[in-house]
Amino acid sequence: MQSIRPVLKSELFTVYQLEQAIFGEHSYPDFFFRQGFDCWPEQFLVAVDVDNLLQGYLLSAQSSDSTCMWILSIAVSEDARGKGVGKRLMQQCLAELPASVERVCLTVDPSNSAHGLYQHLGFVDSTFEANYFSVGADRVVMTYRKS
Repeated sequence: MQSIRPVLKSELFTVYQLEQAIFGEHSYPDFFFRQGFDCWPEQFLVAVDVDNLLQGYLLSAQSSDSTCMWILSIAVSEDARGKGVGKRLMQQCLAELPASVERVCLTVDPSNSAHGLYQHLGFVDSTFEANYFSVGADRVVMTYRKS
């Protein structure tokens, strides 16, 4: 059984290592996670197992429009996939939204199996953007509306 909690400063390098393992050349740089920790500590969650080993993380941030939150990144380790880790991270994030947030947005590669998870959690496809990040890096923009 894993637990979901805010990231600790001592875990930032491990989060970065997971990011690199999952996203490779498309991963955020290491300093981004320190900045995320400093700017949005309440919105930087980790999933850890009973031995306190990192299984996944989720980083979200409120946009300049205070009614909108963006999920900037979510990753689950290969050995923890299919065990509900991503779902639990998302559910925790959605359960702890600031009162002013009315909608949550994210982007996902159309071929990523997480697309189905996001739909199951109530996200809907808003738009499709070809070359969102770069040539060939298409993304579906999805939106969740708080009820």
